[in-house]
Amino acid sequence: MVEEIKEGAPCRILVCDDDPAFRKLVRTYLLSGANGTYVLREAGREEEIQDALDNGRIDLILMDILMPEKSGTEWLMEIVAKQIAPVIMLTGYGNEELAVQSLHEGAIDYIPKDHLTKDRLRGTIKAALETWKRMQTEEERDRMYKELEVKNKELERFTYTVSHDLNSPLLTIQGFISILREDIEQNERENIERDMMYIEKAATKMEKLLNNTLQLSRIGRVANPPEDVPFGEIVQEAQEQTFEQIRSSGVEIAVAEALPTVHVDRMRIAEVLVNLITNSINYMGEQPHPKIEIGYRRDGEETVFFVRDNGIGIEKSQHEKVFDLFYTVDGSSEGTGAGLAIVKRIIEVHRDRIWIESEKGKGCTVCFTLPVSSD
Repeated sequence: MVEEIKEGAPCRILVCDDDPAFRKLVRTYLLSGANGTYVLREAGREEEIQDALDNGRIDLILMDILMPEKSGTEWLMEIVAKQIAPVIMLTGYGNEELAVQSLHEGAIDYIPKDHLTKDRLRGTIKAALETWKRMQTEEERDRMYKELEVKNKELERFTYTVSHDLNSPLLTIQGFISILREDIEQNERENIERDMMYIEKAATKMEKLLNNTLQLSRIGRVANPPEDVPFGEIVQEAQEQTFEQIRSSGVEIAVAEALPTVHVDRMRIAEVLVNLITNSINYMGEQPHPKIEIGYRRDGEETVFFVRDNGIGIEKSQHEKVFDLFYTVDGSSEGTGAGLAIVKRIIEVHRDRIWIESEKGKGCTVCFTLPVSSD
């Protein structure tokens, strides 16, 4: 998205035309008596235009609709897709139909070359910048509305899930209190001990649910500033925090070498790995040689980190559900089902994504992206 032009700063314009004489005319119209209002960069060949788009800071583009190597319309579609800057198309005689079509492709305006004057050029540029600024404001507002709608739906689902799952241990407590009264009246000592055990278990579960709910609600509001940290150091911290679980389960941990440096909230990402390691151990099943691999791979320009195990795996139909609050793959699990929900929220706060790659009985790989430091 184009940067907003600061008050008093010159407008940076890229002029794309293969005719040096026409570029000179534009230069004369814009720079004559402008007192630093405009800064021009000119490009006549494909590589010059591409370099300017990739590396230049541009506020507006004047694009000839009939460029020789790559058409102005093709350039326009690329510029619009990347939201680089507003585009004014320059058209020759007889190309009005192409010019109108360019408006449908995303151009802000067009100017016929044979009608080009100093006043028209400057006036069109001013109007285009105002239109572009208004469009950016409208897009930002639409984006915020959509985000708010998504968050409201999440809050509604979150509220329902919490009330439903907290109600379960509460009903257990209420039920066994009633039974406990009867057993006390009949002096059934053995039954009294049993009743108290069920009540204690339900209260402990309720406490865990409440703590996990509170933890999840805080993510995104209480955060540490992101920092550049080698991902391998975060992995080591997570292994130290889960040392006893790793030792008692006999699971082998394999960590890839030369892990990248990431720009993250260090404590939160360590929390992600702790949850993922714990989750893998809990769902290892009867695997005789339990193993967890922590590494990364390149998917095009994207760096994907992963935690892979050789446990019981997850059916494809459950890949999205496992990230829901309090959802458990196995009802007999001791966990509350909040771990992966917390993990997902942390990753999303970093503006990244997380997903599952798994088949039933063939282990599970949890993949996620993180901002990788350019250094």
